[in-house]
Amino acid sequence: MRSLNSQNKYPDCLWMQLEAIPLQSTTTEPPHIDIYLTLNFNEHWEPLLNGRLKFGLQGGTLKLKLENCELPLTSRQLTGSFNLFSPEKPSILETSLNPNQNPDAGNQLSTDKTDRKQITTCHIITTGSDINPAWVFTTEPGETILKGLLKSTKIGHFPTQPCRIQATFEVEKEDIHLIDIEGLWKHDITPNQHAILERILIIYLLETKLKPDLSWIQLCYDCANVEKNNTSIITEVKIEIQELIESIITAKTHNFMELCQIANLNPAIDFIGGNLRGTTFNGCDFSSANLYRVNFRGANLNDTDFSDANLSNAKFGGADLSGAFLGNADLSDADLHRASIALANLSGANLRGANLCETNLTNTNLSGADVTAARFKNNTGISEEMKDNLIQRGAIFAE
Repeated sequence: MRSLNSQNKYPDCLWMQLEAIPLQSTTTEPPHIDIYLTLNFNEHWEPLLNGRLKFGLQGGTLKLKLENCELPLTSRQLTGSFNLFSPEKPSILETSLNPNQNPDAGNQLSTDKTDRKQITTCHIITTGSDINPAWVFTTEPGETILKGLLKSTKIGHFPTQPCRIQATFEVEKEDIHLIDIEGLWKHDITPNQHAILERILIIYLLETKLKPDLSWIQLCYDCANVEKNNTSIITEVKIEIQELIESIITAKTHNFMELCQIANLNPAIDFIGGNLRGTTFNGCDFSSANLYRVNFRGANLNDTDFSDANLSNAKFGGADLSGAFLGNADLSDADLHRASIALANLSGANLRGANLCETNLTNTNLSGADVTAARFKNNTGISEEMKDNLIQRGAIFAE
């Protein structure tokens, strides 16, 4: 099987390679082709207007489009948690796979040791159909971006017959993390303005640079080449982004919802995975919003309506949610360490696996909340009766 085409738009941010190793028939298996994936994640500086911005990935999806072959869910081998390592030398990404070596060595958490330096850990789940399988990559809790090398890891095998495999690595808003910004605005702006400006830049990157995919590869065995259609970037977009940045910087309001209107952002869907650290949302309505993996650390969220919102894996460390309404909200695996949810209503909320250590629970309504595997420790405002009740419902109290 040969690679007919490949494209890595930003190889310093994401470099992807697929390798096909043909294997002869044995007494137990017919001849087949093993497919191995190599990914290298890092950071990228992108020039913009009179400045530049640095970004990395906190997630993404590998998608395969298979023709005349299939990969059932039970046959996929790239699942679980994997260590990402620093390359031993710069040429490692160019090295061909040696069929006599164990291609999977060095990445999976439970199987191997290596002298290479571990940088981060990624979690991978697989989805999709037999002919359109996909693998979703996310950072592990506590890690900001994916960084490091996943080298020559087997994802599956296919029979030796004419077939085509097209692979793409695609990202959405929640997968992009801005690391640094230089020369685009002065630093004397409010946290609300900064959060809006960051979101404007992420949407700009996604729509003009990173769509439809970051990397693309085609492997073919006894089949014809298929050309990839490349979309052109509209230069007028830079003028629009400059005008948007200026309108937020010069706005006469610091109100988050009003700034969203100026920037043409929808608070219910445009901030998934976003950085809203230190912002002020007093009394705002985020009911039913998708705020998955949003960073609210240190934010002032008094009396905010988060009812029925998706706040799974959100970070609320040190945030003030006093009086907030979180009825039926999904807070599974959320980090509420040292946050205040005093006087807040969390009735019916999903708190499975959430971190509530040192959280202020004074007069907090947790009736009907799912606290299975939620972690509590040194909480203010909690009675022994309430503690016993939470333990009976599956909560964990550390000593």
